[in-house]
Amino acid sequence: MNSKTSLLAARIRQFGQRLGRVLSRLVEGFWWPPAALLVVAIYWFSVASGIPTPVEQTVEKYGVYGDSFGRLTSLFTALGFGGLIITLLLQQRQIRKQEEAVKHNRQKEEKGRYEEILFRLLDIYRQTLSEVRVGEATGRDVLRKALDRVDAGVVEEGVNGMSRDLHGRWDSGSLTENDMQRIDYLHFRNFKIVGAEIHPQARLVDTFEVLLEHMVRGAPDHFLITAYKELVFAQVTFLECRYFFLVALSHPSRARLRDLLARTGFFDRISRSQIHRIHRDMYKKYWGQAIEQRELPASIPMPPGRIKRALRAHKAAGGVPKITYTPLGVRQSQRAVEKDVKDGLQ
Repeated sequence: MNSKTSLLAARIRQFGQRLGRVLSRLVEGFWWPPAALLVVAIYWFSVASGIPTPVEQTVEKYGVYGDSFGRLTSLFTALGFGGLIITLLLQQRQIRKQEEAVKHNRQKEEKGRYEEILFRLLDIYRQTLSEVRVGEATGRDVLRKALDRVDAGVVEEGVNGMSRDLHGRWDSGSLTENDMQRIDYLHFRNFKIVGAEIHPQARLVDTFEVLLEHMVRGAPDHFLITAYKELVFAQVTFLECRYFFLVALSHPSRARLRDLLARTGFFDRISRSQIHRIHRDMYKKYWGQAIEQRELPASIPMPPGRIKRALRAHKAAGGVPKITYTPLGVRQSQRAVEKDVKDGLQ
C-alpha cells in the first residue's frame, strides 16, 4: 500500500513538473496570445453556428436565444481570469529579473570598490617600503640588515637553538625543572636580541596592517578572497615575511598585527621562510599560534635513493660523478677575473 501511494505521489510530482515547464515556456513565449485568440474565435464561431435563430420574433424567444450564449460568456470570463493570472506571472518574472540585475550590479560595484581600495593600499605599501631609510640603506636593504643583525646576535651568544640533549627531552616531553629554566633563558635572550635589532618601522607596519585589514574584513560577504590573498602575498617577499613575523613576536603592543597574520593565513607563507625553530616555539608558547615547518618541494623530480644509485653506476662505469653544477655565466665570470689577475701580475 505504501509503495503504491509513493508511486502515485511520484507520478503526480512528475506531472506537476512537466505542467510547470510547459506553462513556463508558454509564459516566456510571445506566440501564444494570437494562437489563443484564434482558438477562441474558432470555438465561438462553431458554438454560434450551432445555435438556431428563433423563428418567432418575440421577446421571449430572443431571450432564450441570448441565454444560449451563456457558455461563451463563461468562456470569456475564464479567459479574462486566466489572462489576469498570466499577467501577474509575467510581472513577477520581470520583477525577479530586475531584482537579480540590481543584485548583480550591486555585487559588481562592491567588487570594484574592494579591488580599487586593495590595489591602492598595495601601491601605498610598496611606496612606504621604498621610503624606509636607516642611514645609507633604503627599502628592503633596511629589513635585510636588521635580520642579519638578529642572526648574528643569536649565533654570537649561542642562543639560536637548543642543545641536542635538550631538544630530545623537549620532543619527548620529559623536561626537568632545570631544563625549563634553561629554555626560559634562551627565550629571554632571543626576546632581548630581536627587540633590540628589529627596529619596527611604524609607518610600514601600520600600512601593512591596514592592507591586511581591508583584505580580510573589507571584502563583501559574497566574495571569495583566496585569489586576492595570493596576489597580495605574491607582492610580499620572504624577507618581509620574516621581518613582520619577528615584529609580531618581539613586540607585545602589536596585537593587531598578530591577529591579522593569523586571520589571513599569512603563517602558511611564513612557514616557507628561513625562521629559527626556537622563534617558532616562542611564538607558539607566548602568542598561542603554531607555525608548522613546511617542506620545500624537491628541486629535481627524482628520489634521493635513485640519484645515489645513478652516481654509483656512473662511477662503476669509469666516469667521475658530479653532484653540483656551476652555471655557465658564473664560470665565464670567474675565468675573466682570473685572466685579469694574471694580466695584472704580468
